[in-house]
Amino acid sequence: MVPTTLQYAGAFLAMLIGINGLLRPKEMGHAVGLSYINDVGRIEIRVLFGSFLVALPLYAMWAGHADLFVFFGVAALAAAIIKSTFTIIDKCPIQLIWFGILVDIVLAILLLSSLAV
Repeated sequence: MVPTTLQYAGAFLAMLIGINGLLRPKEMGHAVGLSYINDVGRIEIRVLFGSFLVALPLYAMWAGHADLFVFFGVAALAAAIIKSTFTIIDKCPIQLIWFGILVDIVLAILLLSSLAV
């Protein structure tokens, strides 16, 4: 199956977010409620953004297989479901996390677009 333009757009959007977190871990960590107490924590935030939001979409775009975009899209959908579920269970104020849920949903829709064709 050939990837759709929407899948490439989703991967590119994920990479922009990931590169920002890789290069600006303190700011992006703060934006999603993560903080670090030492250099190890800063590196872990860089790894989180760099591996999942840079390396995975970059590989999907390089390989050009729709299934890789779908795999990444399922992860984004799972993130949205988990965030939504634990927002309720952990009684997290929705105003603190709604944007992260929205970003995950947008990424999931874009990355899973080949399934609708």
